Amino acid sequence: MRLIVIGLNHKSAPVATREAFAVPSEAVVGLDRRVVLEPSIAEAMLLSTCNRVELYAVPEGSGEAALEAARQAMVRVLASERGLDPAELAAHGYCHAGPDAARHVLRVCASLDSLVVGEAQIAAQVKEAFQAAKEAMSVGPVLEQVVQAAFRAGKAVRTETGIAQETVSIGSVAVELAKRIFANLAACEVLVIGAGKMGRVTARALARAGVREVIVTNRSPGRAERLAQELGWTARPFADLDALLVEADVVLTCTGADRPILDRRRLKPVVKRRKYRPLFIVDIAVPRDVEPAVVELDQVFLYNIDDLESVSREHLQHRQGEADKAEAIVEATLAELRERQGVQAVVPVLRAIRERVDGVARAELDKAFHKRLAHLPAAEREAVEAALSAALNKLLHPTMTALREHTQNGDGPSVSYDLPTAARLLFGVDPTTASDATGPDGES
Repeated sequence: MRLIVIGLNHKSAPVATREAFAVPSEAVVGLDRRVVLEPSIAEAMLLSTCNRVELYAVPEGSGEAALEAARQAMVRVLASERGLDPAELAAHGYCHAGPDAARHVLRVCASLDSLVVGEAQIAAQVKEAFQAAKEAMSVGPVLEQVVQAAFRAGKAVRTETGIAQETVSIGSVAVELAKRIFANLAACEVLVIGAGKMGRVTARALARAGVREVIVTNRSPGRAERLAQELGWTARPFADLDALLVEADVVLTCTGADRPILDRRRLKPVVKRRKYRPLFIVDIAVPRDVEPAVVELDQVFLYNIDDLESVSREHLQHRQGEADKAEAIVEATLAELRERQGVQAVVPVLRAIRERVDGVARAELDKAFHKRLAHLPAAEREAVEAALSAALNKLLHPTMTALREHTQNGDGPSVSYDLPTAARLLFGVDPTTASDATGPDGES
C-alpha cells in the first residue's frame, strides 16, 4: 500500500512542541500544494489540530527507496514551514508506512487515537483537512480511497459502539477537571475566553455540569453575545478582560490566538487586585493562550491540555469494552481497503494478459480460417472459436486467481518466488500429480 504518515501528537510530544509545529488553518492549503511539488510525492494531506500535526502522503513510485525519499521530503517541508529544525520532529514524531499508515488514519478518524477517546470533533477536523487538500488539488486516488474508508470506519464506530454514547470532548474533560478542583463548580464565578468551536463545546459542557453564572468574552463580540444568549449567560467586551480576571474563580480559555493572551506581566497586577484569592486557569488552546510562567505567581494554578490526559484515561477505562469493538471495526475496514487496493493494483496486469492471449488466439484463428480451415462453414467456425475461448479461459483461470489472491492476502511487490514456484502458482499445477514424461505405459 503506497501511503506514509509522519507527525506528532499528544502521546509523542509535549504541548510546547505541538504548538511549534501547528499550522494555522489559513496556511493548510498552501502547505498541501507545496508538499506535492516535491518530486518524490504524488499526493498529500495535512491535518493540524490542538493535539496532533500529521502529514499524509503517497510516494511517487513504490519500494523502500521511494518511501524513504517521500519521508525525508515530508519532514523537510513540514519543519521548514514552521521555521524549525527537522531533528525536532524526529525527536518527538513518528512515521508509519503501508498498512500501518492506513490503520493510523482510520484510528484517528474513529477517535481511537484522540486525547479524549470517543470525542466527535476529530471527524469534522479530518473532513476539513480533506476539503483543504482537495482545494489544493493534492488528493489523488490513493488518498481518496483511504480517507473515504476512514470516514466509513469513523461512522461505524460512532453508530455501532457505545464509545461515544456519553458526550465527550476536550471541553467536557476540561470541565471535569474544573469540577475536581472545585467541589461545587456551579457556585463559582466562571469566565470563558473564546467563543469559537472549542469555546462553544466547552460552554455546553459547563451548562451540562449545572454551571449557571458564566461570563463569556471574545475578540469578536458578536460570537460571545450569541453563545451567551444561547445558554442564558452574560457576554462582556474583550476590553474588560483584566477586570473579568479579577472577578473569576475559574478561567477556561480556548481562543485561536497565535501567541499567549495571558502572561505573567498581565496577571501580576490582577493577582494583587484579587487579594491573592486562588485563580484556577484551564488552558485548552494550541497554541497556548497562557504563558507557562504565570504559575510563578502566588495563588495562580495553571492546567494545560496535557494535564487533561489523566481524566481522559479514566473516561477510556469506563469505555474500554466499546473501544475494543471499535478497534475491530477499524481492522475490518482496513482489510476491505487492502483488498480493494490490491484488486485495483492487479487489474491492469489482468487486462494486459487477457488482451495478449486474445490477440494471439485471434491472429492464429484468422490464419487458420484463411488457409487450412477456409472450407469450414460459418457455424463450424463459431464452434471452433467457442471451443478455443473455453480452453483459454480454463488455462488462464489459475493465473488470474493467483494474481488476485497475491494482492488480497497482502503480498506486496517485494514478495518474490523462484521461477518453478511462480510457474506452479500461475498455471495452477501440482508437479507431484503430473503424469510421467515417458508416457502412460512407461516406455520411451
